[in-house]
Amino acid sequence: MKEQKLLPFCHTFEVAGSPYVYDVGTNQILAAEPELVAVLPLVGKYTVDEIVERLKDHDEERVREACATVVRAQKEDGLFLPMTTRLVPPDPCAPAAGPCDTGLQHLVLTLTEACNLRCTYCMHTTDLGWVRTHGTEAMPKETALESVQYFLDRAQTDHAPAISFYGGEALLQPGLIANVMAFARAHPRGDEVMFAVDTNGVLMTDEIIDDVVKYKAHIQISLDGTKEQHDRCRVDAGGGGTFDKIMDSVGRLLRADATSADRLSFIMTLAPPADLFEVAAFFEDFAPYREHGIEDPPRLKVNFANLRGIEWEDQAAGFKSMARQLDEMRDRYVAAVAEGTRDTLNPVIKSLFDGDMIQFHHRSRAPLGETFTPGGNCDPGKRKLHVMPDGSFHPCERTGQNFAIGNLVEGIQPMGVRTIQERFHDAVQDRCGSCWALRHCGVCYAVQAEHSAGFEDGFPVPEEVCEQIRHSKEQTLKMMARLLELPPERLAWLDETVLV
Repeated sequence: MKEQKLLPFCHTFEVAGSPYVYDVGTNQILAAEPELVAVLPLVGKYTVDEIVERLKDHDEERVREACATVVRAQKEDGLFLPMTTRLVPPDPCAPAAGPCDTGLQHLVLTLTEACNLRCTYCMHTTDLGWVRTHGTEAMPKETALESVQYFLDRAQTDHAPAISFYGGEALLQPGLIANVMAFARAHPRGDEVMFAVDTNGVLMTDEIIDDVVKYKAHIQISLDGTKEQHDRCRVDAGGGGTFDKIMDSVGRLLRADATSADRLSFIMTLAPPADLFEVAAFFEDFAPYREHGIEDPPRLKVNFANLRGIEWEDQAAGFKSMARQLDEMRDRYVAAVAEGTRDTLNPVIKSLFDGDMIQFHHRSRAPLGETFTPGGNCDPGKRKLHVMPDGSFHPCERTGQNFAIGNLVEGIQPMGVRTIQERFHDAVQDRCGSCWALRHCGVCYAVQAEHSAGFEDGFPVPEEVCEQIRHSKEQTLKMMARLLELPPERLAWLDETVLV
C-alpha cells in the first residue's frame, strides 16, 4: 500500500481563473484565495518560514495568513485534515447465506445471445475475451420462470421489484417475454413488479406492443439521433440502416397507447465524429411526440461508444471534437440554471449533466472515516441479479461471463460474491486511499471485468481508468463550483430530486 502523506487531503482546481479546493474529508467544495491553494501542498511538510521561502513569488503576509487559515480550519471546522484512511474489504459477514440472497432488487434476464443487428461499435463484434461474441444460445422457458420464482421469493419487501429483459436482442423472444410477465403477475408480489425491455426497437410487432401496453412495461430503445447519425453505426446484418423501422415502432406504440411515453426512454450511443448539437435538435423537436401531442421531452440517456478493440478511423480527433462540444453544452447548462430556465433545457443537455449534479448534491456530508471500503458500488446479486441463458448468475449485464456468483440450481453463492469483492479490493487497494476522487468514484466490477481478458494479470483496474475517472470527477467539481456561486434559490430544484 502506498504511504499516506501527512498533507491536507484535498484537490485544487480552477474555474475561469478562480481557485477552488475540494476537501475530501468533509466532501465540500470551497472557494479559495491563490495563496491558500499554494500552501495546501506544503502544510504539514514544512514549517511556516520554509513555506514562505518556497513561495517567494507570493506576498509574504498573505502566505502566512493562508498558513494560519489552514491550521484554524483544521481545528475549528475539520477542514484540510491530513487523512490516513485505511482501505478495508467488504464485511465478510455480508456474503453469507441469508444476507447475500435476500432483499433482491432487480432481475435481468438475458433471453438470447442472438441479435438481429451488427452495430459497428458493438463490443460483441470484437474478440475481447471478457465479453462473449454474438451467439445463438437462448434461455429455455423453464430457466426463465424458475429465475423469476427465485427472484420474487427473495425480493426486497419495501420497494417494487424490477424484471428486465435483455439480449442480444430481447425481442427475438417475444413469446418468452409474454410468458414471464404473465408468470410474474401471478406471483403474490406480482402486482408490484415493474417490467422493462431493452431493445433496438426494430422488431416491435403489434403483438409485442399489445403486451407492453397490457403489462405497462417500460421500454428502452437504442436511438442515436438523426437518421444520418443513427444509420452510420446501427445497422442490420446486411449493413442496412435501422432508423426508419425504429421510428415506425415508436409511432405504432404511441398510437396504441399515448401514455406509453411515460414509460418510454431512449439510449444514445455516440461514436466520433458526432454533431452533438444536431442530435440535441433532433430530440428537442422529437417528431413522434410532436405528432401525438406529447408535450414532455423524451427521456434520454447518453453513452459514448467504447471503441476498445475496434478499429475506428480518426478516433482521437473525433473524441476531441466531441469534448469541445461538451464544453459548450456545459456553459449552456450553467447559464440555464442561472437564468432559472433549466426546465426548458434541451433534453440531451439535461441528460448529460443533470445526473452528475444531482448525485453530487446528494453526497454524504459525513466526515471521511478512518476506514473506507472501495467496493464496486453494489452488492453483487442484490442490486442486480443477471441470469444468462444457461442459468448462471452474474452481478450485472455489464460484467461479461467471467464473474459468476452462482446459478439457478445452487442459488447465489456466498463464496462467489466474496471472491469478486476480494478481487476488486486487491486490484485497487494500493491506490484508492490516496486518491482525492475516492468518495465519488464510479469504478465497479464491470470496469474490472472489461480489463480482465485472459486473466494473465489477475483482475486489474488499470491506472489509465483511474485517470479517466479523476478527469470526469474534476469536470463535475468545476460545474458544481459554478452552480454554487449562484443565488441559493436557483439550486432549489436539486432539493426536490432523489437518487435512484
